[in-house]
Amino acid sequence: MIIKEIVLIFVLTTDSFVVSFAYGMRRVKMPFKIVAGMNVIMSGLLGIALLTGSFLSGFFSENVTTYLGAILLTGIGLYRILSFFFQKEENQEIYKALTTGEGFTLAFLLSLDSLAVGVGTGLVQAGQLFLAAGTFIGGILMMELGWKLGCAFRKTAQRDLSWISGVCLLLLAMGFLWKR
Repeated sequence: MIIKEIVLIFVLTTDSFVVSFAYGMRRVKMPFKIVAGMNVIMSGLLGIALLTGSFLSGFFSENVTTYLGAILLTGIGLYRILSFFFQKEENQEIYKALTTGEGFTLAFLLSLDSLAVGVGTGLVQAGQLFLAAGTFIGGILMMELGWKLGCAFRKTAQRDLSWISGVCLLLLAMGFLWKR
């Protein structure tokens, strides 16, 4: 069970890593207080989604919640993989430092898929507090690591790693179904 939770924490923080890596590549500073605030928002929304899924699981049989959770995780995983292949390159304004407003907007955008993942996961497993706390700590670590690696590799070609989280979600969904 703990391995699935660690994989899920990795999946949920991969987007944060990729975004931070991109900011590092563009020489955009990410103040720690903004990174911490972003992760409070993202972990809080995930916690709410997990509790919602857990609440809803009381109304359905274990089989239904397992399949519903696996379907949600599969859907988000496929969406992440497909969005990697069909993404459009956009010209974005480059900032010298991430502002508080930009950070909080980014936190909500990064949390959108976490809401669906959280409900799906809450339907099939417990451990909501561990996951929310783990994504808070893991999110900060992934953002700091992503930014530092982005700064270190800014002269090399930028690689989009967002598809990795989609594959991990598919594997997690298959793991829920496999235990049946």
